[in-house]
Amino acid sequence: MSAETKQEQIFLASLQDKLRQCEDNMYPTNSSFLDAHQQKLAQNFLRQKTADYCFWGGYAEAERRIIIFLPDYLNTEQAHNDYAAADPDGNPLAVLRVRPTVRQTRLTHRDYLGALMALGINRAKLGDLLVSPEGADIVILREMADYLLLNYTQVGRHSIEAEIMPTTVLANIQAPFDELQINVPSLRLDSVAAGIFGISRSKCSDAIAAGLLAVNSLQTTKPDFILSEGDSITWRGKGKAIFQNISGTSKKDRLFLQIKRYI
Repeated sequence: MSAETKQEQIFLASLQDKLRQCEDNMYPTNSSFLDAHQQKLAQNFLRQKTADYCFWGGYAEAERRIIIFLPDYLNTEQAHNDYAAADPDGNPLAVLRVRPTVRQTRLTHRDYLGALMALGINRAKLGDLLVSPEGADIVILREMADYLLLNYTQVGRHSIEAEIMPTTVLANIQAPFDELQINVPSLRLDSVAAGIFGISRSKCSDAIAAGLLAVNSLQTTKPDFILSEGDSITWRGKGKAIFQNISGTSKKDRLFLQIKRYI
């Protein structure tokens, strides 16, 4: 058994435990944050179950999301309404809003995340990290709130101020992204991913074969997979992008693609 297969089995066993707790106690339970690959594994696993559940990441376009298992007296629509209302007692998520004390300071996603990892925090305890010129909004498990307020006071050499906010502050937000144009010889996944992520086609092929890339949240190990307009491409650990459309062709028949890449 490969190490990855064993990790997947452990992950699915943890979901089974959360589901059992929900059924035994008749109370909503939730997982930690899941990446796109884990969400797909969970969906496939839960097709075999009779459980009602929903995915929730704090806002509509969240990439990292938790699973909330629902008892019989709740349904998926009710659950989304309840959590969107940000009931402090019922919403398992909150937003950690951080701002540098020196207002002109500009910090990156890597800066904020690196400082959190330096505290020994498991990535599964953290959702999307939305960076703005003013600072960052970090979706967290509510159970982490007190610890982060006490300990997350510095990013590198820069002091920060933090406060806990309800997830409603993200109600109208869209995940930050850049729009870019790339030119590729074909719509093969390895060609398009190489253009999006700035990595050689051979390395992209190796990553695809290793199961690190997903199209529309479905893992594929075929470098020659042909993409269609509107497809999402997720590279585990590197990010997510949307292939929006073909905007033209060159004299040598290379394709110009419009890409939305999430930051």
